Amino acid sequence: MRKCTGRLAMGAAVLGGTWVALRPRTLRWGATDDEATRVLPGDELVTDAQYVTTRSLTIHAPAEAVFPWLVQLGQNRGGFYTYDALENLFRLNIHSADSIHAEWQELQPGVDYVSLDPQQTMKMTIVQLQAPQTMVLRTGAPGEAPQEPGDFFKQEIAGTWAFIVRPLDATTSRLIVRLRVAWRPTAAARLAAWALLEPAHFIMERGMMLGIKKRAEAGV
Repeated sequence: MRKCTGRLAMGAAVLGGTWVALRPRTLRWGATDDEATRVLPGDELVTDAQYVTTRSLTIHAPAEAVFPWLVQLGQNRGGFYTYDALENLFRLNIHSADSIHAEWQELQPGVDYVSLDPQQTMKMTIVQLQAPQTMVLRTGAPGEAPQEPGDFFKQEIAGTWAFIVRPLDATTSRLIVRLRVAWRPTAAARLAAWALLEPAHFIMERGMMLGIKKRAEAGV
């Protein structure tokens, strides 16, 4: 029993040390110094964020070919282009689209939203939408007051999720994705976010960005 406990403790220590070493890279995966530090649309909506990520990649397609995939995001539309099988282990019933759907393209800020779950209890309202470069979501349903930072474990999280498509030339774009979230700061919330939220968010968001890149480039 002592040997087993010791091995588990050692394994946990190794995993923890590995995550500490990798964490700075995951927070700004693919982003340049300028992209990671520049002010982006939506930043002003959550001023005291406990968790901020900026991730970027280059897509060999024009902004006009990238942006329609962003507009389709959501469990209520085209999914998240990431690891559907993994998400559906949690009964999220997500099926990512592999084509552009005209019926999902006409959205209105303040009216339309992205749902993160099939029951649509976790909604993010579209607050800025300027094709083909900017889409900003905030936590909370349309018509409701913005979510205030509260209990992390009750999902009382104030947050914004910004998607920026920056043209590099006529055939190439940069996709920049920034998340800013805040909750009532407690030791338990910090530990849960560090150990659970951050690794899962990195894996799934990186997969989503690569999924968008694959689809946009295939359609060019």
